[in-house]
Amino acid sequence: MQFPPFALGDRDLYASPALPSSSTRVFQLTISTICDRNVTGTPYEPEDLEDARRSEVAALEAYFRRLRSEAQVTDSWVRNCLLFSNREYILEQTISIEVGPSQGDPWRAVVWLDNGTDLARSVEGPWSPRPNTRSWETFFYPIIVHQANSSSGTPAPVRGRSSSSSSTVRSSSAPRLEDPSISPPVPSNAAAGTSWKAAQNICLLPFYYGAKLDRETATQDAVYALSEVFQFAASSELQFLNFIHKRIDHELSFIGQHTVIRNNSVSLVNLRYIKKHLDSHAQRLADVVTILRNRDSLDWPCAPGSQKAQHTARLLLTDFDYLLARAEALARACEHGMDTLGNSSVLEEARRSTENAARVHKLTVIATIFIPLSFACSLWGMNFKEFGTGNQPLWLFPVTAAPVLLDSGNLA
Repeated sequence: MQFPPFALGDRDLYASPALPSSSTRVFQLTISTICDRNVTGTPYEPEDLEDARRSEVAALEAYFRRLRSEAQVTDSWVRNCLLFSNREYILEQTISIEVGPSQGDPWRAVVWLDNGTDLARSVEGPWSPRPNTRSWETFFYPIIVHQANSSSGTPAPVRGRSSSSSSTVRSSSAPRLEDPSISPPVPSNAAAGTSWKAAQNICLLPFYYGAKLDRETATQDAVYALSEVFQFAASSELQFLNFIHKRIDHELSFIGQHTVIRNNSVSLVNLRYIKKHLDSHAQRLADVVTILRNRDSLDWPCAPGSQKAQHTARLLLTDFDYLLARAEALARACEHGMDTLGNSSVLEEARRSTENAARVHKLTVIATIFIPLSFACSLWGMNFKEFGTGNQPLWLFPVTAAPVLLDSGNLA
């Protein structure tokens, strides 16, 4: 539940992440949103983003300061903004989940979202449209959730039977679309005060949640009741990893080009930045895998006799195992790419050193010849009687220049 705007000043208690045994009741899922700005021109070389990233960090700190004083109830907030190009960046938000017993009921599940109202109506941050740009030029990609057992992309409400058990799944009074009087909020541009809207589809999750769940099974099994949250987080993580895969390929595509040294140094910085955040995501995925793999020993509500609940848990574990393996594979690809870029830079430096040595050798040969001749010419001043400018014979010049040339050649 750590969040920079609400930390204890500059004091860090170093209590997070906690031990797995104490993280079974409260845990977090990362939601990554891919954002795109319509920047003129497509770069044909690696982008040097160090200054832009420093500016992004400063803007994010200013956003956190404003958030403490300006945030309203139901505002959306962002925990991190990752810049991967002048055009593309990632917003990181979280879903916090607490599973535990409640007064008078066998168990409860409470879900907190970082998303409430549209980001365009919340505290402004560095992801907002830049000045002198049109609203449609800043675009947030929707999170696409693939349904394993559905051929239709639109969730159809499932009318489950009312549970006769005393166990109930309780959320923070999340409405259901099954109630025709309740519908997702669709703010108008006039109400929003701006024509730009982030339109993150996670803001609709509370209104569509549970449409495909069996209510009776959900009241008995916590993992099944939270399965759609896990699926949404897994889909978000998959899009993040697909995006990162494309960025890694982009950075490595410049190997072997003419401006190798400069390109390699910029790509190395970008790959190091990518790997840092890949490792962070891999750690969070490993935490989720630990929870799903040890669900039988977590003292969570479980329906061992339900094939539907067991099947859903196995699918979730398979998905997050895949995402963890994918994140680790991409991190290794970053390492191999950095090694390749480093070796390429060394080879290019060696090639340039060889070329410089050859040029220096040619200059040395030229200097070996012309410097002695210049010395001999300056000694006699070309004042020879054959030229009509002096009394000295011409044969003195080669007699003087030859020993000097021989000595210079031996020294070279």
